[in-house]
Amino acid sequence: MTPLSGFLRLILTIALSTSTFMFVLDYSIANVSIPYIAGDMAVAVDQGTYVITSFAVGNAIALPITGWLTKRIGAVKLLCIALLLFTFFSWTCGSAPRFEWLIVSRFLQGLSCGPMIPLSQSLLVMHSPPEKKNAALAFWSTIVMTAPVVGPLLGGWISYDYKWPWIFYINIPVGIFSVIAIWSVLKDRETPKEKAPIDWVSLLLLAIAVTPLQFLLDKGEQYDWLNSPLILTCMIVTIIAFTFLLVWSRNTEKPLIELKLFKIRTYAISTFYIGIMYAIYFGSVVLVPLWLQTSMNYTSIWAGVAVAPIGIAPFLVGPFMGKAVSKYGTTSLLAICFVLFAFSCFYTAYFDTDIDIWHIGFSRFLLGCAMVFFITPLFALSLQDVPSEKLPSATGVFHFVRAISGGIGTSIFTTLWIRRSAYHHATVGESLTPYSPQTSSYLNQLKEIGLQGKEGFAQLNAALTQQADMLSINDCFFLMGWVFLGLLLLLPLGRAKKDPAKKDSQPGLMSE
Repeated sequence: MTPLSGFLRLILTIALSTSTFMFVLDYSIANVSIPYIAGDMAVAVDQGTYVITSFAVGNAIALPITGWLTKRIGAVKLLCIALLLFTFFSWTCGSAPRFEWLIVSRFLQGLSCGPMIPLSQSLLVMHSPPEKKNAALAFWSTIVMTAPVVGPLLGGWISYDYKWPWIFYINIPVGIFSVIAIWSVLKDRETPKEKAPIDWVSLLLLAIAVTPLQFLLDKGEQYDWLNSPLILTCMIVTIIAFTFLLVWSRNTEKPLIELKLFKIRTYAISTFYIGIMYAIYFGSVVLVPLWLQTSMNYTSIWAGVAVAPIGIAPFLVGPFMGKAVSKYGTTSLLAICFVLFAFSCFYTAYFDTDIDIWHIGFSRFLLGCAMVFFITPLFALSLQDVPSEKLPSATGVFHFVRAISGGIGTSIFTTLWIRRSAYHHATVGESLTPYSPQTSSYLNQLKEIGLQGKEGFAQLNAALTQQADMLSINDCFFLMGWVFLGLLLLLPLGRAKKDPAKKDSQPGLMSE
């Protein structure tokens, strides 16, 4: 297929990138709006989290079937249908009269947008000239990286100054523009179609596995994990369903999830990397604002401002990473990524309760610098040995792992933070008796400002809790830093068979 050039390629790149931005933004924008949604819908805040869970479940179910849907419908038509449905269900979410209606709409919204990221990435690769593919992928990756930063800021501002339904309504004009632009450019460039049979067994097993998995990730800490029969049942069902899914996919002739793709060494290692790296990245993205708001007395807006520098480096440098991948290859850039990630984590691990917003922002800026060397090289590595006809299936499974690992990382690190905070509260609190010099000195300082008796001890406990939360954050980021250093040991497995610095090899992407 002849690559696009000039104005048409520019329009296509913008349309595909904005549609991706819309999806990633919608994934994160609702997080900060949960209290407002729960209040308006007259439900508890913990019930309001189902707005996130239902979307994630629908999205996780749809991602692996992107390859099959592409064969049956065609990549261009499928992406346009997905965008139209996503736009429609954005409207039903914003206009939902009842909470149950909102949950169903969010599930359908997540289900409809499953093909959006894999297909936008695949179509961008397919219709770019060989020498421009990495540059196009770099621009697309920049959008993916900056959307999670914009989401909380935009969601907090809209929910506070306007009404929460507008976090969904803003998708409508963007969705309409993307559909018109993509269809206008690609309507005569549809991918080949075939009557591929659906693997209903795999689809059913996938739905059975993903639904309880997402529930236990969201509610595990609240229900005390395996001490809860409900969470234990969800875990058992998930393990059994995934086991049967893998066995079935390995032995059936045309599986929903093509496990043979993992015989491609670079694809397998990159999928492993996205699972580990995205779990840590998403965990850190959730932890820092949560810590700032619950322990450091930041408002949601100021917490968003503190973490916003994470998007500076990707926004400024990200579009140029395509040339860097072509010149230096993927593994060398990923090595820089791991070192910068580790440095950012270790820098954060030495924070104390006197830390100011500038140092917090700088730590997020360092994380953003690491992200510059993360998305584009890793996506390029994942596709460098994948045949063109397997791109939809490969990207679908790859992004399925990414979506699931984000929830796993959030769950692991929020649980670790809570548990380690309780541990530090207990161990540090052992020395704070009414007879210890530190306690007496602190209580005397409180007396000078009019706090004594029960009020003084309450203030002492609040200070102890703040310190324990800080020590727990330090523990989490120490762990993150060492994991990233450990990932360096696996980098030799990602070396390309050909020299990725050569222009004719086009690292990360198969030429048509």
